[in-house]
Amino acid sequence: MNNDAKTAIVLLLKGIFYKSDNEKAFFEMVHNSYAAIVEYLDTIGLELLIDENDGYAYLKNKIYEEDQQVLPKLLSTRELSYKVSLLCVLLRKKMVDFDMQNDNAKAIITKDDIIQEVLFFLDAKFNEVKIQKDIESTIKKVEELGFLKKLKTTQDVYEIKSSIKSFINASWLDDFDTKLQEYKEANIWN
Repeated sequence: MNNDAKTAIVLLLKGIFYKSDNEKAFFEMVHNSYAAIVEYLDTIGLELLIDENDGYAYLKNKIYEEDQQVLPKLLSTRELSYKVSLLCVLLRKKMVDFDMQNDNAKAIITKDDIIQEVLFFLDAKFNEVKIQKDIESTIKKVEELGFLKKLKTTQDVYEIKSSIKSFINASWLDDFDTKLQEYKEANIWN
């Protein structure tokens, strides 16, 4: 396995791997070393998922059949908080709107736009400074998940990453609607 393929594996193990981050390693992974990479990942119980159209790849734990020997899960899964879930849903909806309006351009959103979107879902009674810090903290968490990327050229402007489409799909949204009602009744954010 060549160095670019190894680089692709390391980048995948760190999280969502975008073609724009290392085009050479992405090309190597998708076209030249796919079989070797998949074989290696299989030995550690991982599956490779690639979206060539949007230019990203990620790993998930392998799902085993009943007769297969099961390895411990390498990637931990955790439930997202209400705040992070809400922001992801809002970003996913923005991505749908953006895809319908623009071809081949990045989906861009400002921090102020994100704050306004989230504020719409909150009660009228809240501490504005505290809630703004809460939303900024939530933005950072969504950034860490790989669904938002702060643009270096402009302050407080983010790109909504296309990988959000794979993670926030129709079934996930159905589950979220149920949880949204539970959170609303528990008054979680405030």
